[in-house]
Amino acid sequence: MPRKPDRLEKPRLNYIRERVRRADMTDGGSTSGTRQLAAQLPIGAEVLATQCRVLTPFTGNTSAVVTVGDGSDVDRYHTGTPSVFAAAASGVAMGVPSGTRYHAAAVRPTVTITGGSDFTAISAGELELVIAYVEF
Repeated sequence: MPRKPDRLEKPRLNYIRERVRRADMTDGGSTSGTRQLAAQLPIGAEVLATQCRVLTPFTGNTSAVVTVGDGSDVDRYHTGTPSVFAAAASGVAMGVPSGTRYHAAAVRPTVTITGGSDFTAISAGELELVIAYVEF
């Protein structure tokens, strides 16, 4: 009797969503501050896209840009350095992932905000970050 082929599970589209506030960030001692997300990307996740909505601008400095990475690659989940200096409730274009999309290990993404001068000059700010991924 012929053997039935194993059934493959369907890929699942999923996402993590988290708010990042200036008050919750760690000052890196120069122009940057960081925050590691509480949510994590699971083993086997393949990142599709990252979206950032600026709910409260990161003001008090001359500029502020965001990067989102995995702790070793500062911009693994997008290209460029989008500005978070002005409100953008409809979203900020983050671009396509610039690093390896597949995750062989679970990762808690790290958000970095970089100002035009010392990070302590940034007095306010809140953004909502969404990272969409597929689990195979």
